[in-house]
Amino acid sequence: MVQSYQSLANMPYSKELLNEFIKAQDKYVWEIPAWEERDRSSRWYIIMSIVAVGFVIYAVITGNFLFAFFILLAAAILVFAGHQKPHNVLVQLGQNGIVFDGRLYEYKDIENFSIIYHPPETKLLYLECGNFIRPRLRVSLEDQDPIEIRNHLKQHVDENLLLQEEHLSDILARLFKI
Repeated sequence: MVQSYQSLANMPYSKELLNEFIKAQDKYVWEIPAWEERDRSSRWYIIMSIVAVGFVIYAVITGNFLFAFFILLAAAILVFAGHQKPHNVLVQLGQNGIVFDGRLYEYKDIENFSIIYHPPETKLLYLECGNFIRPRLRVSLEDQDPIEIRNHLKQHVDENLLLQEEHLSDILARLFKI
């Protein structure tokens, strides 16, 4: 399987071959929620509504209607998406790459990885794909052994040792429950 994979590395895959690659990624397999579910009280909704209205008023006063539109759009998305339960996502690591929710990320397309492990709050694997179409992938490690995952990934991808803490966007998202 590995030999045929290497000979097809620069060719588009047929759906059947891609499915075989995905099935072969079975060294580490676990399930995680698609996103972190945040507990938002009615107080949170009131405070965020006041903040959103304040930003919209500021945008209208300064004549920045595009900003006002984005604030209203973000508020609508938070309200509607906030009531949905996350579905489970299957994560698979193997010899050819990482499969996240049925999508194969080949090792050759991943620039580097970082593991942030400060249990019980933070147990994360970050994968930097290095292009606009495939942004950073954030994977919860759940009960996986971070040392085994790290040793496996180091065989295929460079490790970013400079990243020692969560990204600021993740910290702010948890802080503001968004």
